[in-house]
Amino acid sequence: MTKVLTIGAATQDIIIEYHEGLDVALVTQGTPHLAFKEGSKIEVEKLHYATGGGATNSAASFSQLGYEVTTAFKVGDDPAGTCIIESLQNEGIDVHAAVSKKEQTGVSFIIPSSKRDRVVFTYRGANTTLEQRDIPTTLFEQINCVYITSLTHKAADILPHLAYTAQKTISGSNLKVAVNPGTSQLTKNVAPLKATLSHIDILITNSHEMKLFMESLKPRFFKSTGAGTIADGPPLTRGILSYGKITFTLHEYLKEVFKYGVKRIVVTDGKQGVYVATKDQLFFHPSLPTEVVNSLGAGDAFGSCLVANLLRGKTIEDSIRAGILNASSVIMHHDAKSGLLTQSEINGYLTEFDNNLLTIYPHNI
Repeated sequence: MTKVLTIGAATQDIIIEYHEGLDVALVTQGTPHLAFKEGSKIEVEKLHYATGGGATNSAASFSQLGYEVTTAFKVGDDPAGTCIIESLQNEGIDVHAAVSKKEQTGVSFIIPSSKRDRVVFTYRGANTTLEQRDIPTTLFEQINCVYITSLTHKAADILPHLAYTAQKTISGSNLKVAVNPGTSQLTKNVAPLKATLSHIDILITNSHEMKLFMESLKPRFFKSTGAGTIADGPPLTRGILSYGKITFTLHEYLKEVFKYGVKRIVVTDGKQGVYVATKDQLFFHPSLPTEVVNSLGAGDAFGSCLVANLLRGKTIEDSIRAGILNASSVIMHHDAKSGLLTQSEINGYLTEFDNNLLTIYPHNI
């Protein structure tokens, strides 16, 4: 059986369900905001408790897809940490959890919006203290792939060691390291990620994180030449993107990241769809029409399912379709795990899937 190791954050997710008391206000850029009236008391209809964080979400996804999974993270010496460990073990996942005596287990308070998105208040806690000694090299033995999710604050410093160890230890696989970094790894603590890029087989970010990363990689006043735009292509390819004081195209972003040695690049774009790039092709698949309950965990569901299917030897096209199906199922549920599909369910859906939804654009990088 193929074995996968996931590494990253573990949190207790507390999902708040309410009917009224929060208003949506539009700012000048048209971005919806959740607004709390000062001094008000908001009635909560229900609370949903779940395990969350990139390491546990991806571990649950790989397990649902039929993989033998070990997940490694750090929790506090408290009931929340114990609950996360026991919940994953009950799902048949092998748990390697380091325990902090100083920091509490990470917690996320998740407030869904009327627009079917969410606001997350995150206390990262013990996740920030994950160290190299917390991830013994023995965990890399006899696995086929390591899937590394967000590493925050000082924990980000161990990324080069993790990726290098995986590349050195894993044999018989052409997809050894997949990385889905967190926001701080793309901005103020970008050096460890840059040092790791040559050891990454698949780099996964969303479209906002892509902008953050490009700003970190390029000079402060980088101006786009407009290279690689596709007038009738999907949204991110049609024109020049901007962030802060730089402008760039998706093509220029891909070219810059590929320069560091990454093999494949994924950019998820929420309701618009997902992009997967190799050096000579760009694949785009739009999101599926779905009744959205909560977008929590959609990125974890897509990325892990894409990797899982590629590890099985599926084509990149069918792996993208599988990831889209998994993410679409997850966002129909309150938490990040309840909607995860099995490989059998995905295979069944694929028999009736419209393969023409996926578009391939040749490019030369």
